[in-house]
Amino acid sequence: MITVSNLSHIIDKNFILRDIEFSLEKSDVLGIVGPNGAGKSTLISILAGIIVPTNGQVTYTNSTRMTKKQRRNLISYVPQEIALFDELSIYDNLVLFGNGKNAIDLKEKIGDVLEQLCLSDEKNKTVAKLSGGMKRRVNIAVSLMKDAKYVFMDEPVVGVEYKIREDVEKMIKRMKREGKTLIISSHQFEFLESVCNKLLYLVDGNQKYFGEYNERAFKSL
Repeated sequence: MITVSNLSHIIDKNFILRDIEFSLEKSDVLGIVGPNGAGKSTLISILAGIIVPTNGQVTYTNSTRMTKKQRRNLISYVPQEIALFDELSIYDNLVLFGNGKNAIDLKEKIGDVLEQLCLSDEKNKTVAKLSGGMKRRVNIAVSLMKDAKYVFMDEPVVGVEYKIREDVEKMIKRMKREGKTLIISSHQFEFLESVCNKLLYLVDGNQKYFGEYNERAFKSL
């Protein structure tokens, strides 16, 4: 479970986010939508622990009794920017991001991640030689190397072709079945509609709607 309480973030006396509140249960998939500058990426970064909010609190189940390292291990973050080592192969990037696993577990995990995102035949290609869409797919793949309970994705399918988007949708649905909680920001409503059961709508940092992803939600937009 994730609970966000009275969350605000201020930069140069300007509210980037104001009084955000919501809670999610196991297997919930939340889509965050809103116009440019609404605060979507900032909220994702706060939830992932990248940014410390000015006010408010983000609480994960039992996280008050955990160390910072243990809390970090609960979380996987897919940034909008590509965060890969261009000079390395897809496989070697996954090895680096799987640091901490023993050799047998690492090999098994890499094989599973490559299969999930249809990258098995491409695993030896250097990242620098990949298309933008393929790099974004690998960007998601490295986040899966951590066995996290909470997955945060910032515009994971921006600029990708339909086939890659389909693979990402299948991966998200699989993670939902596994009991993971996901929060995804995107401008692509069709993509969010296919994977999300909850919706958060932001305008100028203000929460305009939080609830079920249904017809009522669209009337709020």
